[in-house]
Amino acid sequence: MKYAIIADIHGNSHALMAVLEDIRKEYVDGYLCVGDYFGDFPYPNEVTDAIKSLKECHIISGNKEGYLIDLHASNRTEWVYDQFNALYWNYNELRDDNMDFLLNLPDKKLIEVEGERKVLLLRSITSIFEGTNLDLLTSSRYAKRMEEAPFTNQDYSEYIKNLLSDDIKLQEELEKIDADIIVFGHSHVQWHVAINDKLLINAGSCGLPLDYRSSAAYTILDIKEDSVFVEERRVQYDKCNLIEECKKSGLYEYAKYWCDITIDELTSARDDISFFFEHAWEIARKHQNEKWPLDNSIWEEAGKSWFEGR
Repeated sequence: MKYAIIADIHGNSHALMAVLEDIRKEYVDGYLCVGDYFGDFPYPNEVTDAIKSLKECHIISGNKEGYLIDLHASNRTEWVYDQFNALYWNYNELRDDNMDFLLNLPDKKLIEVEGERKVLLLRSITSIFEGTNLDLLTSSRYAKRMEEAPFTNQDYSEYIKNLLSDDIKLQEELEKIDADIIVFGHSHVQWHVAINDKLLINAGSCGLPLDYRSSAAYTILDIKEDSVFVEERRVQYDKCNLIEECKKSGLYEYAKYWCDITIDELTSARDDISFFFEHAWEIARKHQNEKWPLDNSIWEEAGKSWFEGR
């Protein structure tokens, strides 16, 4: 059984269409989609429609869909925080049928592949392996390590292998999982590694990679009777057109600072939002106003000062 794994599209239909076109050349039997279908680009319905149309597709929610559930249960009078404007816009933009689809996705799913192997889909692997070295494999830590001493993708693969192979707690927790292969996303950094008899696959991000490679990521998982093959794939597409459309969108008008940071991330493939929030917290501390969510005055000052002089 041959699967294409897609994660973290974040509303980027341009990247998704390019990835789906590339997947057609691979003649896959099915798809594994592991969350975050909307959020940072102005095409939540286009992406959701495309995902819903895929044949033999196993789909789970991501943290963005979790935020959607929270908003759905909240009172709209509480929707007053500028830092969440992108979420508010997406909530209002989604058609009713797509809203219902996203709200009802499971957050994990176990698949038995032809009775041979079990594949577990998770929105984020750290959600069930807290306190292990997996906590060190975030996009923000990736960026800080890259800024300190640049490394190659092969270097990072070896780093992960050594880091996780030395983690006794992780290995003990993995033994409790009734699955041979664990597939997830969330960090926007593409990698895979075998730890003892478990295969861990982070599919990277289709819509907003943060591993210093701006091409759209997806992963091929080919499960045969006596072997498992993994291929990490990247696809180039026209980002200039995407950026131009984004800047003309209602999302950009409603959440300009968020969109400008997203556009920077799209071109640099670097986790800028984490550094932006560090900057915002410094401003909050300066004003002795360390609250979450951030006051709108703090968000505005952080946004203006972050982009000052550009």
